[in-house]
Amino acid sequence: MSTEKPVLGYWKMRGLAHPIRMLLHYKEADFVNKMYEQGDAPEYNKDSWYKEKFSLGLDFPNLPYYIDGDVRITETSAIFAYLGRKYNIDGSTVKSKIRNDMIYSLTVFDLYRFFDVTYSDQFLVYADFCAYSLLDVFNQFKPGCVDSFSNLKAYMSRMSSLPTLKSFLNSGEGMRYGPFNSKYATYGGKSLQ
Repeated sequence: MSTEKPVLGYWKMRGLAHPIRMLLHYKEADFVNKMYEQGDAPEYNKDSWYKEKFSLGLDFPNLPYYIDGDVRITETSAIFAYLGRKYNIDGSTVKSKIRNDMIYSLTVFDLYRFFDVTYSDQFLVYADFCAYSLLDVFNQFKPGCVDSFSNLKAYMSRMSSLPTLKSFLNSGEGMRYGPFNSKYATYGGKSLQ
C-alpha cells in the first residue's frame, strides 16, 4: 500500500471539484489539493494542466482526477462513487444507496427538480456535498434565496455546522466567494473578466 497522500487535481476554482474537496475535508482526509492555474485573457492558457495530462497514468485523462495509490480516477461521478465506498458515505442500504445516486444526479443534471434534499443528522452521503455546494452557489449569486424554504435553510445550516466542513469552508482553500468557474466563462454571453 502506498504511503503517498492521495491527490485531487482540478482547476484553481470551485467548479466540479469543490464538493469533492468538501467531502475530503469533512472526512479529515490527508490529501494534496492540486490546483492548476489558467492563464489570463485572451488565450486562457491551460499549459499547467496540459504539460501533465498524459503523464499521470490516467485511463481517461481529464479534470477532476483523484489518485489514491494505485487507484487513478477521472470523472466527478466516479470519484464520488469511489470516495463514497471508501468512507462509507454512499448509503447504508440498497434503497439509500439508490436515493443517494438519484440526489447526486439531480444536483448535477437536473437542477430544477432539486428541492427534495434529505440529509439528516444521522446519516450523510456524498450527494450531500454536491447539494450543499450547489445551494451555496445559488446563495452567493442571490443572497437569502433559500431562506423562504425552511427545509433548505435548515439543511444549509446543518451542513455548514459540521465541524470539519465548517473549518474548510471558512479557510482560504474553501474558496467561499469563488472563483466559481473558469476565467473564460461567460454569463449571459458576456465575459466575466
